[in-house]
Amino acid sequence: MRKDTNQIVHAIVGCGRVAPNHVDGFRAVPGVALRWACDRQPSVAQEFAKEFGIEQWTHDLGQVLRDPEVDSIAVAVDHAQHAAIAAEALSAGKHVLVEKPIALDVRDARDLLTLAAEKDRVFSVISQHRYDPLVRSVRGWVRDGLLGRILTCTIQLEAHRAADYYRDSYWRGTWEFEGGSALINQGYHCIDIAQSLCGPFTVRCSALSRAVLEDVIETDETLGALFTGPGGVLATLSVTVSSSDAWRSRITLVGEYGTVEFDLDHPNTLHRCTGNAELVRLGHAERDRLRAETAPGVDYYGISHRYQIADFCHSVRTGSPMYLDSREAVETFDLIQSIYRAAQGISEVV
Repeated sequence: MRKDTNQIVHAIVGCGRVAPNHVDGFRAVPGVALRWACDRQPSVAQEFAKEFGIEQWTHDLGQVLRDPEVDSIAVAVDHAQHAAIAAEALSAGKHVLVEKPIALDVRDARDLLTLAAEKDRVFSVISQHRYDPLVRSVRGWVRDGLLGRILTCTIQLEAHRAADYYRDSYWRGTWEFEGGSALINQGYHCIDIAQSLCGPFTVRCSALSRAVLEDVIETDETLGALFTGPGGVLATLSVTVSSSDAWRSRITLVGEYGTVEFDLDHPNTLHRCTGNAELVRLGHAERDRLRAETAPGVDYYGISHRYQIADFCHSVRTGSPMYLDSREAVETFDLIQSIYRAAQGISEVV
C-alpha cells in the first residue's frame, strides 16, 4: 500500500555526533517516518538504527536514493561530502537538509541552489541557532531600531578539542576534508548569527595559529579577524579550540541606544541588555521566558534543530518558503572562505 500522501519518509545519511539531533527533530514532527540510517561504516549504521528504532540501515547511499518512498534526506557526513551527496539526492528527486557548511567550494554551493530550484525540491542548510527564540528576539530588537546604529560587534568562542578528537578522525583537522577547523566547524554558527544581525561583513584582516595542536592538525586551532559592515559597524572575531573551557560563546552588539550580549550555548542566556527603557523591558521579559530543555545530543548543539526541521517539513508539505533562505548559507560560507584566504595571504586584504 502506498504511504499516506501527507506522510514524509526520511533518511539520515551520516550517523555521527549530530545525527541524534536529526532523529529528535524529525520524530517531533507528526507524520514523519524515519526509514533509513546510512553510514559509510555498516556497523555504525546498524548500531544507530537499532539505538533509535529506525526501520532499515545501509552503507550504500544509492540504496537509499533508489527507495521511491523516501521523500527527504539529512546529510550529516564529513564536510567534503556535503555538496556531492546533496547534489546526488536532489538529482534523485529528494528534498535535502544538509549540515553546515553547505560545501567546501563556493561554486559547488551556488550550483546546489540552482539544482534545487531546477528540481523544485526543498534545500536547506542547518543553521539551527537562527531559530533560537533568543536570537529571533534580538533580531527583532535590531530590526526595530532599539539598539540604534550598531557600532561594534564582538564575536567570541572558546572551545576545547583534545588531540584525539582529530587523531581519531579521517577528516577533521585537514583542509581537504574539513576545510578548516576552529572557524568552519566550531565558530561557524557564531559568525553566521553575527553577520545575519549586522552584516554583510567585509573582511579587513585575519590571522590563524596552531599553538597547541601544531603536530596534530594542519588547519586553524585559533583564529582572529576584523570586519566592517553597513553603517560603519566594526566587528571582531576570536575563536579557539584549545581553551580550557569545553564551550563558551558570546556575541555582543553595542549600539548608540543600547547594548545586547548573549550566547549560543544551551540554554541560551541573555547576559546583558542595557540602554533605552523599552530595550531593557524586553530584555527582562526575555529572561523570564527563557527555559532549559534537555538537548537530544551534544549539549551545546541545543534543541533548535527541532525548529528548523519543523520548518523544513512544513515547506516540503506546502511548498511555502522556509524562514531561513538557503542563499544565506552561501553568504556565510563565502565569508568564512574570505577569512581563511586573508589569514593565509591568498587574497589582498584592504
